[in-house]
Amino acid sequence: MSFHVKRSQTARQKELTLHKGARTTSWLVPEARRSVREVQVFHKPGAYQDLPDDKNPLIPPSHWHWYQEEYFTVTQGRFIFTLEGKQIPITPNDSQPVTIPPQARHTFKADPECSEPCVIQIELKASPLVDDKSAEEEVGGNERFFRNLYCYLNDCETQKVEPSPLQLLLFLHSAEVSLAFPGPGWFARPVSYAFGLVLGKWIGEYMLGYKTSYPEYYDPGMMSKKSK
Repeated sequence: MSFHVKRSQTARQKELTLHKGARTTSWLVPEARRSVREVQVFHKPGAYQDLPDDKNPLIPPSHWHWYQEEYFTVTQGRFIFTLEGKQIPITPNDSQPVTIPPQARHTFKADPECSEPCVIQIELKASPLVDDKSAEEEVGGNERFFRNLYCYLNDCETQKVEPSPLQLLLFLHSAEVSLAFPGPGWFARPVSYAFGLVLGKWIGEYMLGYKTSYPEYYDPGMMSKKSK
């Protein structure tokens, strides 16, 4: 774990190339009542398959969104979703989009056995915390959050530095996201929320000085935002 990771200058890149070219990520202008519209292309679906899922940088850790509904649209290849412990394979021929309700524990991955690139679009419904002072794409899971998270993890991998758990928890907490702890939901959700609040927000940000966004990773002027 290291506080001092040299941050690459990626804020003005319209498309990010991540994890040794295994994945590229870009953003489109979100539609009405959406906070983000992201396109991920897994050029090498089988990359990192020798690692366990919790160590594979192409697989998000199981998590849940406090308020936002999430929508996945698979346009090429095959993806495997895990929703509350149940695995669900999805291809472009299946019903779209895959809808993840708030507080549902989930993750997804490109099928490592797929021989072609796998493409997926990710959208999030606007957070109910949006008010007259903020736009739909500025609260909750948004381009700022994803750029910071992806670029930080990519820099850590490139520099062979373990990511700071406190920094990761702070990123997640800022986007209204918590890690998905096992156990009954009524117990696991408040515990995982408190975990992110105390370790990420109180200790990571207030005591150690970690930030929710870094200028090297995110430039507000580049965000694919709608007109207010």
